[in-house]
Amino acid sequence: MKTPCELVVWYLLPAIRSELSKAIKKERFTQKEIAEKLGVTPAAVSLYLSEKRGHDIEFPDNIKDMIKNIAKRIVEEDLSEFSIMEEICVICLEVRKSEILCEIHRKVESDIPKKCDYWGKIEKCMGLH
Repeated sequence: MKTPCELVVWYLLPAIRSELSKAIKKERFTQKEIAEKLGVTPAAVSLYLSEKRGHDIEFPDNIKDMIKNIAKRIVEEDLSEFSIMEEICVICLEVRKSEILCEIHRKVESDIPKKCDYWGKIEKCMGLH
């Protein structure tokens, strides 16, 4: 069984990076420049831009707005990789509050209960709730 953390690595982070790559690309950055900003390879950015990776999640508008805001800050403020990482973590936490990862988990694993409160338990354990 895939753990929820694996879902973050395999689905959520690529989806966030994909959306960030697309938003930054609109500002006429090259794939190499985008890769340097996001701390990934140019090949990964190519996969994000061509929607061969990171296209499995349709984010709600509030998450899309968060991603667009980070992309704007990356372009305008030249955010450091560390600052970008912090911002991505904020988005990750916000997404985990929704049902998005639960839906993905149910798609990839057949025995996930309909009323799964795993993320709520983790947030409480981490003092995030």
